[in-house]
Amino acid sequence: MAINLATKYATQIDEVIHKGTLTGAGVNNDVDFVGAKTVKIYSMDTAPLNDYNASGSNRYGNPVELEDTTQEMTMTQAKSFSFTIDKTNAVDSPEGVRDAGKALQREIDREIIPEVDRYRLAVFANKAGIRTFTENTAANAYTSFLAANTAVTDEEFPVDGRVAFCRTSFIELLKKSTEFTKNTDLAQDQIIFKGQVGMCDGVAIIAVPSRRMPAGVTFIITHPMCAPAPVKIQDYKIHADPPGIAGHLVEGLIYHDCFVFDKKKVGIAANYGVLEALTAEMTAGGETGKGKVTVSGNTSGAAKLVYKTAASSLTVPSLGDDLTAWTDLPADGVISGTAGHKLCVAAIDADKKAVGASAVITVVVGS
Repeated sequence: MAINLATKYATQIDEVIHKGTLTGAGVNNDVDFVGAKTVKIYSMDTAPLNDYNASGSNRYGNPVELEDTTQEMTMTQAKSFSFTIDKTNAVDSPEGVRDAGKALQREIDREIIPEVDRYRLAVFANKAGIRTFTENTAANAYTSFLAANTAVTDEEFPVDGRVAFCRTSFIELLKKSTEFTKNTDLAQDQIIFKGQVGMCDGVAIIAVPSRRMPAGVTFIITHPMCAPAPVKIQDYKIHADPPGIAGHLVEGLIYHDCFVFDKKKVGIAANYGVLEALTAEMTAGGETGKGKVTVSGNTSGAAKLVYKTAASSLTVPSLGDDLTAWTDLPADGVISGTAGHKLCVAAIDADKKAVGASAVITVVVGS
């Protein structure tokens, strides 16, 4: 017997995702993906202005045919989970500890919602029309924010509805800024969105845990008109005593995505303000002269991992350094090297600029 929670809580599940995500204030549902995996969006250009001529046949100017551009959006993010709660384990645990319904809610809160936020924020950062690399300190955090917000305003995007997703450590720097404390309009009576901690320069400030932010990004200013974020399927089920299992089988699927309109990407400003700290380890491989590199840390939103080796000294890159000359780290982490040499791993953005890096470690290879 299956209990379909998407039916039981038909009016609740979507609300849970909407209210639970911190990024809900920065997206829209303007694109209809019903019955389609891929949607093509048409954007019309505009005509140039002319000086009106009070005589002649084309007094308004020579007519030009309006051109258009197209953008394809294809759904890609289908995430699922499956776990069991055995009846014998449940009965041997304190009452409520292994409750299937509570376990499902915990899965949504701790896995689904953070994953949706991480993905959307990575899309914002990678598609942002305004991208800056300013290492943030208490001395420049406020001015960095103002400069980014001004850049969005200069693109003639409305201030009303604009939101800023800020890493919690960046908000801490803002609070230490004397300029911010003198000029801030941060006030609790202005709270509108989940996670919002106030306002700054007319923009709602939403605090985002560091692990949800893209690697190196300290804040993203955007407007919901820039990014449609469809959620096509939210299917959560609890199966009671399914064949082969004494207890509950809990399964879930969320089919979602996030896109940025090509014509509106200039309404998004992403600031890379910290070099993400990565941890790299290397172990000897099975083949002579090869070893395996394992990297941990926040690499969300990074285009890829790269590495560099040197015989003796090696310098860790700084935020925003061009790492075009570095070598791509294979997906399996297996590389060739010389034992005793030095190695550093870095995360780069789409422009091959450093957004994260490990400390320098010693190369270990098989002999």
